[in-house]
Amino acid sequence: MLIGLVVLMLLSINLGGLMSVILQLGRGEWLAGLGSLVTLAVVDALGFRVLRGLRGQD
Repeated sequence: MLIGLVVLMLLSINLGGLMSVILQLGRGEWLAGLGSLVTLAVVDALGFRVLRGLRGQD
């Protein structure tokens, strides 16, 4: 169950982060858009690491 919640959280974060990046780049805010993209990549990396750790416990 915990794995499902982490997956749902990652999906929500990715959808929101991608919309943020698209909107920022659409307004011409390149630096802010790239910053959001980097933040999204870091959160994804940490989330996948947590998922790998949770799958190892089962």
